[in-house]
Amino acid sequence: MTINFPLKLHHLPNSLPLEGAVRIELVEGVPIFRASSQVQERIETLIKKQKESALTLEEETELNVYEELDDYLSLVNRTMRHILLNPIGKKVYRYDDPFEPAVPVEDWEVLQ
Repeated sequence: MTINFPLKLHHLPNSLPLEGAVRIELVEGVPIFRASSQVQERIETLIKKQKESALTLEEETELNVYEELDDYLSLVNRTMRHILLNPIGKKVYRYDDPFEPAVPVEDWEVLQ
């Protein structure tokens, strides 16, 4: 299966923190990437301001880039979920905790 990523990010918002911008949640055994609460608050602030008055050109650009980033994360999440839930050959070799040291392959659980 070939996956073509149609989205190409050209730049990130200036207000996007370089660390802590994305958090990973485990949903039904699949890692999902989400914007951090700090980033979500910034987006909500921009949307609220947009409803009340016009955004500056810089703020509008920032909001648009956040939207592109959200689209990209959604694509990555859908792709990961599809790959993990629909494996080739219907076998998944799984190691439950990716933060623990790796174990020999013969100790991995084979799911069918």
